[in-house]
Amino acid sequence: MWFKDRDVGISTEFLSKTTESQKAYLNSLELRTVDSMKKFPFRRIPRRVPQNQNKKVKRKEYRMLSDEERENLNKAMNALKSKFIDNVTIWDLHTLIHYPDSAPGAHWGPAFLPWHREFLRQFEVALQREVPGVALPYWDSTLDNGLPDPSDSVLWTDELMGNGNGFVKTGPFQDWDTNVLMPLSPVPVKKLYRYTGGRSTDRLLSLGDVDWIISRKNYSELTFCHDKTFESMHGLSHVWVGGFMFVIRVSPNDPTFYMHHAFVDYLWEQFRQNQQTRYQRERDYARKICTKQHSFYAPMKPFNLRNKDGLSNDYTDFWYEYEPIRHCTEDQPSCDTKYLFCDKRVWRCRSKVQLGGNCTGFSLSDICYKSFCIQGVCRLPATEGNGFQRREKKQSGVVWMKSIMLTDDDEPLLSGIAHVTVRDEDGSEALTYVQRKTEYPEVPGLVYLPLPHPREGSPYTVTLEARDHYGRYCQSYCFNETVERYQICEPKLVIKSRPDSQSSNMSFTHSFVSRKFLDMDLSAHPSMWSVHTPFMVFACHRKMINSAQIMSISEDVKPVIDRTEYVWFRVNVLKKGNSEVDIDESEIEVQDLDDPTDSWISPIRRARSAYDQSIVFVRARNPFVFRRGVSVRISIRNKSKRLKCETRCNMGSTFEDYCENVVFLHERASRSQEQIFASDPSYLQLLGWKMSGHPNDWSLRMAYLSFYC
Repeated sequence: MWFKDRDVGISTEFLSKTTESQKAYLNSLELRTVDSMKKFPFRRIPRRVPQNQNKKVKRKEYRMLSDEERENLNKAMNALKSKFIDNVTIWDLHTLIHYPDSAPGAHWGPAFLPWHREFLRQFEVALQREVPGVALPYWDSTLDNGLPDPSDSVLWTDELMGNGNGFVKTGPFQDWDTNVLMPLSPVPVKKLYRYTGGRSTDRLLSLGDVDWIISRKNYSELTFCHDKTFESMHGLSHVWVGGFMFVIRVSPNDPTFYMHHAFVDYLWEQFRQNQQTRYQRERDYARKICTKQHSFYAPMKPFNLRNKDGLSNDYTDFWYEYEPIRHCTEDQPSCDTKYLFCDKRVWRCRSKVQLGGNCTGFSLSDICYKSFCIQGVCRLPATEGNGFQRREKKQSGVVWMKSIMLTDDDEPLLSGIAHVTVRDEDGSEALTYVQRKTEYPEVPGLVYLPLPHPREGSPYTVTLEARDHYGRYCQSYCFNETVERYQICEPKLVIKSRPDSQSSNMSFTHSFVSRKFLDMDLSAHPSMWSVHTPFMVFACHRKMINSAQIMSISEDVKPVIDRTEYVWFRVNVLKKGNSEVDIDESEIEVQDLDDPTDSWISPIRRARSAYDQSIVFVRARNPFVFRRGVSVRISIRNKSKRLKCETRCNMGSTFEDYCENVVFLHERASRSQEQIFASDPSYLQLLGWKMSGHPNDWSLRMAYLSFYC
């Protein structure tokens, strides 16, 4: 269930270093003096209603807000996040007082409900100071429970709360910094982060949960020391949203926290209205409290109140009231907002599903937001996804990097309009798409990223934004070599010509032709060639990733054994220090020892590698066709005369020994002297290279045979 975090070091430090300005701000939200509490400790002193609040506000379900109301709310929340009091944002001040050291009676007991009622009221007052009249909405998660996949709810879109699958990169709260690293994360995360419904075992509050809560007969049945049922139920949605919401002390970093707790407060208010008189609402309390911090008269730390004050009728008399959702009926078969639809099977409004979401079982309903339910998916008719048009632009002066885009179950995303936007430090953008067709060694779902060409001593930082064919945000994951798995990472790359601790460990090349060989090992026998999954991949779904499944995408790509008649391999031809031989004017000859009629001769100048003048490519019959193996004798000729060159054979990574000028090729790696050969001429310049990681870390396996002339 809900993780009970006990790491309170940060709040301890905060309490000891709170400045006078910060204390003054927090005290101003209470509008009640400490003296009055000391003078009348056992009497309820009505809290003074602020002059700027002429009427109490109405808290609505978030999706019921008008566009103007939602805009004002977002404006107020972003203002709290951007304004500082002595180097701490106002938003973070509210988060810090939610820590266990600041609020020892806020959780795991009957004071949970009154403490959070006051906490929300103060936060709402803070919002109203930024935008007068704004009200804190609630998130009724039962509207999402019952969808085929609640994480597909329209709530988690750019238009409303932003994406829920990883770093929050869309919507009104995109790229928010947090006041602390995200607990339980294997990598440092200090940006707003969620994984809504990422684990199949988690769920949201249900109608059954709500019925249980509002049908309790007294406060002791609702929440008490040894059976914190309501508090545990509220934890369901915390865990389901995940990320910062998963852990008690840091959960207010996410705006979802306040809307979820407003719903919890609304459910409590329904219980109060249904089961208690006005007198009972302020007097009825749990009998078993376990710890003194949860007693009726205990101080409601860090506020200048007592726990009993949180039971006051003043909250809903003077400050706010809740507006319930009008659910659809046979007489009124519609809902009052474009974000909800009427489920006529139960005559109840539910959240609509975003484009690309799962609508299985609702094909005859209006479940899809701005789309239609077609074959169990919310789609736009006659389009591949969201109607986005693929417009490719030729890139120049860049280096290329591979990535993969993934869809449900970490399968490759094959849509040709799924794309990644690359933004460099200068603000320029490049758009690149998933490859419609791939050929070995390319993998399905492949996208080539054009990146700035790194210069010596000048690092480049680029940010990436991946979207699937429905326009939904895709979260980036980077491969960690230490633990050999993919982990969450920001969609950002640091490119340097020489790798260091700050640079990204990805393969890249300036060659458009050679880019398909990135993340590939060509330093082995063709039967053992392997393709590695790229450093960064993009998951365009809402579930926890499976690293083994992602890596298997590349592992499942096997080389196609070419049955053409000939293959190419390398030999080294070097000039001795005191030699007068003109190698540039020499020729290389290959004679098949099993077929004397098969002979190949070429000028060395023409057969040389474009990158290494000592490497010469030679031709022999294909051992995958001539399966007994192919033996060839290789000679160097100058003016029709064979040169007496010294020949050495590579017996290991660095060791050479004298040998004959004969090479044996076989379809089995264990029997072949020269391991590295290929039938496709496009492979030749990269034969022997293992191109994983930064180019400075690439390794080259030497040719088997070397001539010293």
